[in-house]
Amino acid sequence: MSFLTVFDSRVAGIPCQVGVLNYQRHAPMDVRQAHSDLEAYGYTETDYVILDRRGRPAPWLQKKLSNDHDILSQINEVMEAELCEY
Repeated sequence: MSFLTVFDSRVAGIPCQVGVLNYQRHAPMDVRQAHSDLEAYGYTETDYVILDRRGRPAPWLQKKLSNDHDILSQINEVMEAELCEY
């Protein structure tokens, strides 16, 4: 697999890595032109894989992830930091 970035994280208290496969940031639009509130506020689309500490896919660990809000927040922070470096 080819990742945009890989960073350390935790799932259910277990150390792991997150490999980001795809990341697209959609900027907010003018409220008058937006078709939905999602377009008006902006949003991101991302695909990721939970990896073990050695960088191998860990589906058993991904199953322990009940809510991926924290992982998505971490991905946004890491990707925004990388995009600001350019």
